[in-house]
Amino acid sequence: MTAVACSAPVLARFALTALLGSAALAGGLAAAPAVGEAVPSPCAPTLTTISGRRAIAYCGPATVVIQIGGRTYRFRNGLCDRSRTVGALSLNVGTLVQGARGNAGRPFVGLLIAQSPSESEAFEADAGGRQLFGESVIAQGGTALAKGIFSSVLGGAFSGSWDCHGVIYSGP
Repeated sequence: MTAVACSAPVLARFALTALLGSAALAGGLAAAPAVGEAVPSPCAPTLTTISGRRAIAYCGPATVVIQIGGRTYRFRNGLCDRSRTVGALSLNVGTLVQGARGNAGRPFVGLLIAQSPSESEAFEADAGGRQLFGESVIAQGGTALAKGIFSSVLGGAFSGSWDCHGVIYSGP
């Protein structure tokens, strides 16, 4: 695996998350602590190939927990990226394998936490070689973007929580 250090676009299953995460893929992110002082990024997502397909392995302290069908799934090694232009928080946790059925067995979840009046979305979650859910509108709770809970509004029933663990990058 190699760290992504170029500005070439990486095709992902969902365009908005790719847009919000483009700064992370370029390797030019800085964490924004509560006091507003920028600090160096502790890691950069890596671009690799899994089963002959392009993949992005996200890194960082972000975690997501999903409850669906009586089971709990825990995702770790994630990136929280807040868009300055959109004002939303994009969470990508795990490894995304482009176009692979069941995400090639790799765990991944992608969420977009929007500020009202916009809708938040869960783009997908994959675990154990199967997709847990596809794109769905979610309702979120919590007082800040850095940590909160969510539940599905449309589609199959699921709920969960996210935690950026104090590290939010400031993207485009």
